[in-house]
Amino acid sequence: MSEDSPVVVAKRVDGGDTADLSEITDLARAAGYDVVGQLSQSREEDAAYHFGEGKVEELAALVRETNAQAVIVDNRLGPYQTYNIGGKLPEGVEVIDRFTLILEIFGQRANTRKAQLQVELAELRYELPRAEAKASLAKRDERPGFMGLGEYDESREQDIKAQISRIKQELDAIADKEETRREQRRESGFDLVALAGYTNAGKSTLMRRLADDLDVGENEGLHPDLDPTAESEDRLFTTLGTTTRRADTGTRDVLLTDTVGFISNLPHWLVESFESTLDSVYRADLVLLVVDASESIEEMREKLITSHDTLYERNEAPIVTVLNKIDRVDDDELAEKRAALDALAPNPVVVSGLTGENIDELTARIEAELPEWREERLLLPMSDDAMSLVSWLYDHGHVEREEYTGEEVLVEFSARPAIVEKARSKAADVRVPASNAEPESAESEASVDGR
Repeated sequence: MSEDSPVVVAKRVDGGDTADLSEITDLARAAGYDVVGQLSQSREEDAAYHFGEGKVEELAALVRETNAQAVIVDNRLGPYQTYNIGGKLPEGVEVIDRFTLILEIFGQRANTRKAQLQVELAELRYELPRAEAKASLAKRDERPGFMGLGEYDESREQDIKAQISRIKQELDAIADKEETRREQRRESGFDLVALAGYTNAGKSTLMRRLADDLDVGENEGLHPDLDPTAESEDRLFTTLGTTTRRADTGTRDVLLTDTVGFISNLPHWLVESFESTLDSVYRADLVLLVVDASESIEEMREKLITSHDTLYERNEAPIVTVLNKIDRVDDDELAEKRAALDALAPNPVVVSGLTGENIDELTARIEAELPEWREERLLLPMSDDAMSLVSWLYDHGHVEREEYTGEEVLVEFSARPAIVEKARSKAADVRVPASNAEPESAESEASVDGR
């Protein structure tokens, strides 16, 4: 189906609830569709049609009236429900459920090999039960060659399972390389901070504000890989892969990673398909959970719950909630929202990634929340080896004092525990220059004093 195709969006909610079609409309537009009609129903789910059969007839009438080419349903439809709804619609009208639409958007945004593999994996996991449904329908001599199910091929199920296995192996290999890269960065003295949160919360804009080599709103000519993975646009899912940049927070060397946005009501299989990307969040030293402060309290609460649910089981790092886009709310409204959400977002940092308001407070909070550094003191004999070690400490930690006395150099610094241990090992190997060497019986001049 081409972009700008007219579609009708529909949603069923449990009896007594009110259907909100704003998100599915935004998602449809993000995929390039033209929303020409809306329909909702409040009732318990019907096993055959999802909606009531009468409501499906009403849906078909709306499709004919608007000349829609597809119906996008903001619910998860079973294979048979898709088949049955399609049977009521004019010929050729496609039935797309919420997760098919999300996968379509992901496919449009996938610009790296890893992202493409993750989208393909999610699509295959989604297709597998439908392949099983096709087999069942074929046995009853019902050839579902329309309505989103496609023609039946008895070998398709095995093909899907084989492809899933192959893709998982390739993603595991990519994940192993990324984990090695993360450990190398830590060994080099970097702290890893991940931006997480609901899609369209302003993570990419905030990253551009924090990155020390980027300007907000600037993209061309600096980093081609930021196009489109960290664009600052008001649309859903602008970031599907991950983008890492060095951030200037003060004394610490921080690498900041922007990741795919969360979205509510995602099935387990879809979250699992993007596990490789989410590892950047799960294995960070600190997570900045970004929330759009301009939304309603109820929307913010729902999205905080979704984010915490996604992070809860596997996240190992402390989480700092960042209420972004405060340029869109006044002080009284912001205070009301902070009070209402205190249980989900205690002691948040309030910022505007767009204007830069309170960014200094955020960088200070990042440094305060990162794992504590150890302070150490090294007394080294003056030599080329000692100067190389001092230079290495500047690159991997924070040198607080450097003093030269006669034939010795005193250096006081703070760094990650692993860096401190490596510095101690390097200090033990520092050699006294031959011109200053004592007789062979003399001991090494290098000493270490930990604090």
